[in-house]
Amino acid sequence: LFLIAFGNGLFKGNLQAIVGQMYDNFEAEAAKKGPEALKIAKDKRDSGFQIFYVFINVGGLIAPFVAPLLRQWWLGTNGLTYNAQLPALCHEYINNAAAMAPEALANLQQLITAAGGSIADLTASCSQYLQIFNEGIHYSFIASVAAMLISLVIFFVSQKTFPTPAKKAAAQSVDYTAEEKMAMAKEIKQRMYALFAVLGIVIFFWFSFHQNGMSLSFFARDFVDSSAVAPEVWQAINPFFVITLTPIIMAIFASLARRGKEISTPRKIAIGMFIAGIAFLFLAGFSLVNGYPSADAFKSLPIDEQMASKAHWWVLIATYFFLTVAELFISPLGLSFVSKVAPKSMLGLCQGLWLAATALGNLLLWIGPLMYNAWPIWQCWSVFFIVCIISMSVMLAMVKWLERVTK
Repeated sequence: LFLIAFGNGLFKGNLQAIVGQMYDNFEAEAAKKGPEALKIAKDKRDSGFQIFYVFINVGGLIAPFVAPLLRQWWLGTNGLTYNAQLPALCHEYINNAAAMAPEALANLQQLITAAGGSIADLTASCSQYLQIFNEGIHYSFIASVAAMLISLVIFFVSQKTFPTPAKKAAAQSVDYTAEEKMAMAKEIKQRMYALFAVLGIVIFFWFSFHQNGMSLSFFARDFVDSSAVAPEVWQAINPFFVITLTPIIMAIFASLARRGKEISTPRKIAIGMFIAGIAFLFLAGFSLVNGYPSADAFKSLPIDEQMASKAHWWVLIATYFFLTVAELFISPLGLSFVSKVAPKSMLGLCQGLWLAATALGNLLLWIGPLMYNAWPIWQCWSVFFIVCIISMSVMLAMVKWLERVTK
């Protein structure tokens, strides 16, 4: 995990800095042609980061299909089938069978039989299922290694065509007067204040949005009928929407710009917060209408009763549609915002700060499952709705200041 995080830290922040430098160079060339050409060039930056974001999500679309397919292939090779609830029940039985609730034990026996195991020796059956299940996951990691090697080859082949922001800044260093240095220092402070203000807000967006890897995945496992589709595959919905919706959103932004109604990047981010709130409001309303209890209470019900009240797949489709539209207003445009306000000598560092804000949001993710397991789940989704609306309100309160800084 450390190596993955360390490698990602070197990869993502610097890659985003390279994209920003490409548009810095593009704008510098356009400035030589006049103010009108420069304005057109500056308008391209948001679109550039949106295109960059699409290609990130091409991999995100493929991954949730590859991993479950490899795992299920290995289970099938050993005469077993996949079930989303079995791993947790197997662990519970092995760790403390005597304390297991009668309903949970009955569910385990029913599911282990359906998966191809035997209830004559439940301990052995559970251990066998978990061993083969985990071996299947190991094959999924091998697929990740292969993909990273392909990425590395592409990088080395293309390396000479990439700009190097740090070298460029060093080459352009000149001597300034004391007054010029003071003015530059003041501008850099304003830019960094604006950057940290936005980073403080997006922490709470990522805390809500990245529940797609936590409580929303648990919701897919527990409350959605996943008999035909593995819960992990639902995570492909988000990158699919990113790829298909990005051209539409880019066309809308371009149309507004042509009519003189261009929306600033800070205002787009605020709109994204609102749309994310709509996603959780929808999910809260759906859960309330269906009378869903906490996840722990729901999982203690007999299997037949759970299956009768599970949601249809369209609920996840609708939720991820709104969340993805929100993401497209925030994530690629947030990267664009960082590249606009970051001092040119600190592009990589500032993109790293954006990733640090994402990390801080992820550090809060554990709160989601706590609420999801303990409260009626409509209350859990309502908390995320409130967080998104508060974030939007704070962003709107600062939007005019941020627009001035990014000009």
